[in-house]
Amino acid sequence: MLWLLLLIPIVLIALSIYFARKRKAQPHVNMANENKEAFEEMYYEQGAAKKSADPKHTKPF
Repeated sequence: MLWLLLLIPIVLIALSIYFARKRKAQPHVNMANENKEAFEEMYYEQGAAKKSADPKHTKPF
């Protein structure tokens, strides 16, 4: 029974490593790393910080 308790986390770790490697191999994911400046610009223009400063999106508690 102890082997089952050890097997479950090992399988979950192995699956997460497998899917992380698979995701890194996809070209559109690697392109996101190259366009980091573009994503930062979109975040600052349309991100949560700007919306939280807008009174339309806030409500008093």
